Amino acid sequence: MKGKELEGRPAGYAAVVQVRIEPDSDPSHRHEVLQAFVVPEIKAHPGYLRGQWMNDREGTGLCLVVFDTEANARAGLEVLVRPGGPEILGQRVYEIEVEA
Repeated sequence: MKGKELEGRPAGYAAVVQVRIEPDSDPSHRHEVLQAFVVPEIKAHPGYLRGQWMNDREGTGLCLVVFDTEANARAGLEVLVRPGGPEILGQRVYEIEVEA
């Protein structure tokens, strides 16, 4: 099998958050807030590996941040869903089984 798989161990753990994005919100403002506050804090979190913030342009955003351990992903999830941000539609930690 091609891809990253560590001898039966997970390739990491993903903290996934789905949010509502107001259709009339300013994308540059959202990006500034992410870059100034969210991204630096989550990158400094123990076990951080990488993150992506996505927008379906229909009112829903998805944040996927990968950590080295499940415990770090769960703790990172708490950072991502703090009050004051967009409306949270869903949140969960997933084990990454294979990465290509």
